[in-house]
Amino acid sequence: MMTGTNSRAACLLLTLLGAAYSSATMAKVNYADNSGFSISNVSESQMPVEVVYSNFIQHVDMWWPKDHTWWKGTLRIDEQAGGCFCETTDVASAVHMQVSLIEPNKKVVMTGGLGPLQEMGLTGALIWEFSTIEDSAATKTGDDRVMSSKTRVTLTYNASGNIHFNGKKASIDDATKLVNVVDKVQSQQLKSLTAFSDKN
Repeated sequence: MMTGTNSRAACLLLTLLGAAYSSATMAKVNYADNSGFSISNVSESQMPVEVVYSNFIQHVDMWWPKDHTWWKGTLRIDEQAGGCFCETTDVASAVHMQVSLIEPNKKVVMTGGLGPLQEMGLTGALIWEFSTIEDSAATKTGDDRVMSSKTRVTLTYNASGNIHFNGKKASIDDATKLVNVVDKVQSQQLKSLTAFSDKN
């Protein structure tokens, strides 16, 4: 259990990470301890992969939850290696992550630490993978079937570094609790992308 100063620091961190909620995404904590973690989330959109990928890059400021930003500022993703997943306001700016690999409509890899994890010194690879799901559906008459293309987005975050609160290394139990919250927050972020794509 977290006590004293560590408990207050943990509560602050969880507040900054944002309120997590359950969603239709499939989530999995691959492993978690106080020196790093790996988490995966999967969500599907009814739209073709080109649409979902375009929304991911071009409209991140519209689908990324604003309570998962530093100042509810403007977000952008530069579509090139070395590009920035950045937030800006009139008076402040932040690099959320840096783009390290781009394969349009297939894969984007970003590196760094999201949110308060940056100040812990954690870093990692955030991997967005886009794949097409071929689906058949009956026509209104029921005589023929037509093919439609849906999209599966897989989001994986592999991070390493000492998880700590106020400079004191967290216990494995406390670190695991934190990672479970990070997993739920990422599930929300991913679901926001696919839900936005289905509506736009």
